[in-house]
Amino acid sequence: MLDIMTQAKNAIENYNAALQINSANIANLSIPGYKKLDVSFQSLFERVINQGTAAESFNNLGGTNPRQTGSGMSIANVLVNMSQGSFSQTNLIDCAIDGQGFFIYSGDGGSSYLYSRAGQFMVNGGNLTTTAGLQVYGLNSSGTLVPITGLSGNSSNYSWNDETGDLYYNGASTGYRIALTYFPNAGGLTQGPGTTYRQSIASGEAADPLAAGGIAGKVRGGNVEQSNVNYLTESIKSLELQRAMSSNLSVVKMASDIISSFISKLG
Repeated sequence: MLDIMTQAKNAIENYNAALQINSANIANLSIPGYKKLDVSFQSLFERVINQGTAAESFNNLGGTNPRQTGSGMSIANVLVNMSQGSFSQTNLIDCAIDGQGFFIYSGDGGSSYLYSRAGQFMVNGGNLTTTAGLQVYGLNSSGTLVPITGLSGNSSNYSWNDETGDLYYNGASTGYRIALTYFPNAGGLTQGPGTTYRQSIASGEAADPLAAGGIAGKVRGGNVEQSNVNYLTESIKSLELQRAMSSNLSVVKMASDIISSFISKLG
């Protein structure tokens, strides 16, 4: 009975962790550039009680099947789902990526980089930054990765060329193009602040920065990419997780009642 209670308790803890992740997806339903997290489960510590017996082909007799039981479950993996979100029109200075690429940002002057699909921008003290204050990086006329700086006017004066990713000021080129990159395994990126990601061993190294229109994808000026969370799908998952937790709670109660009854009979 104690084993049963331990297995059920372990299952409840894992389903609760998955429910928290599911709830986080729903909470970020309306956050531009947010990528949902997908949870998968696995059976834990499978136990083979008996290997069974071999079949006897000479007299056409089958063998006996192995006797085996599972011993609980756990979360197998939590993956960032990088599927494309839908687009919505916003301010002209905003930008969305149609493809597999990422924008390149920095919060420490270029000592390290953050990567994101969220392209909500603003002109801040002459710098092109995200609405969270991260410096946006682009390509200069030589194709070198540089911070987009030295801008005048305000955000409403700027727009993007969808074909090339060039940044325009009142219709004239600023000399900057938005810089994009991509990863061998984008699902292996680790979460950073806001809707940004950090490079990891699993993701592989970021590709050399490149302009829009290539393998990283093209851009859509005046748009942002919405979250790829589907409310109906996440709600159904939440209900399934709650049912699983409730079922395991019933198992714990049943085992507890049996133990209590046994103890009371003892004395």
